[in-house]
Amino acid sequence: MKIVADEDIPLIKYYFGDTVLKPGREITQKDLIDADILLVRAVTPVNQALLEGTKVKFVGTTTTGIDHLDTEFLDHAGILYASAFSCNADAVAEYVICTIARLQTLGFLTGKKPRAAVIGVGNTGRRVVQKLKLLGFNVVVCDPPRAMLDENFISCPLDEIHDVDLVTLHTPLTKEGLYPTYHLINKDFLTRQKKQCILMNTSRGSVISSSDLKLYGEHLVWCLDVWENEPEIDVEIMARALLATPHIAGYTVESKYRAVAMVYDAAYKLNLLKNAHIPLFKMPKTKFSFENKTVDWREVVLKVYDPASTTKLMKSKMIDGNAFDVLRKNFQERHEFGYIELRDLNLKNEDQRIIQALFISH
Repeated sequence: MKIVADEDIPLIKYYFGDTVLKPGREITQKDLIDADILLVRAVTPVNQALLEGTKVKFVGTTTTGIDHLDTEFLDHAGILYASAFSCNADAVAEYVICTIARLQTLGFLTGKKPRAAVIGVGNTGRRVVQKLKLLGFNVVVCDPPRAMLDENFISCPLDEIHDVDLVTLHTPLTKEGLYPTYHLINKDFLTRQKKQCILMNTSRGSVISSSDLKLYGEHLVWCLDVWENEPEIDVEIMARALLATPHIAGYTVESKYRAVAMVYDAAYKLNLLKNAHIPLFKMPKTKFSFENKTVDWREVVLKVYDPASTTKLMKSKMIDGNAFDVLRKNFQERHEFGYIELRDLNLKNEDQRIIQALFISH
């Protein structure tokens, strides 16, 4: 059996054994002619042009989204596929919290009971809502497809979202159906928002219309992790963003390990692998010491991850057109809150409540 995989997927050889490794953007049809399994990340478009004429019978993507897979072609061709759905939901939600911590140190979102709109309330969005409420936010939610499936879920219409302090996006990217999300955030939405509203996007770049953002969103504060046309992003938008990161909101050591384990498990259950089931890779705790200093919750989460540091690096490196993928590949090691042991920590009562809730062990 021949397996071809993106070289940046961790633990590939631990789970899948002997594999052919290539940069994700450089995998071609020629590489797959005699391959049985293809393992990818979001940077590899998987479609007819890539797979026609190959032996591939299973595609595994270590991502929660599948918009880079032509599922209509895969279904028609009888090629099985699996994703690591929701593998990075905790990571993205915690990125949002780290971003809010940095924003509050800069004077944003500091009023009593700031208002937030969470657009897209699936596995990630639900976690974001919970954490925002923990921080004292008044939260409105918008997710019409979920409301169609759950009569108890009340979705605020998109055109009624205004006068909020934070908008955070957690939708998939869709161009068809009753509620397409492609360019969901456009002129109409942007012009309704008040000055200094935070616009945060950790979903897909094309959920926001880049051209409309530049023309009609200047009064907002942009905090962007995803971008249209990655890796060839609009450097003007990056330069104008207060916080800018290279599509790494879901990047934690744990989410990456979890993703490959989920894809392996899917392949194993489909009887595509001949070896015995491989035990789950154990993720150890990481220790953070605060040397008995009195700190608040923001200092704690910013020690785990500070998006301002990544922003500084990204803005200094993106003069090089090839830097986006390099920044992602070399992104610092970051851990999820549940896998961190906090030591020698002094907190005030309210901050203690927040930290205890955020750092619940998995």
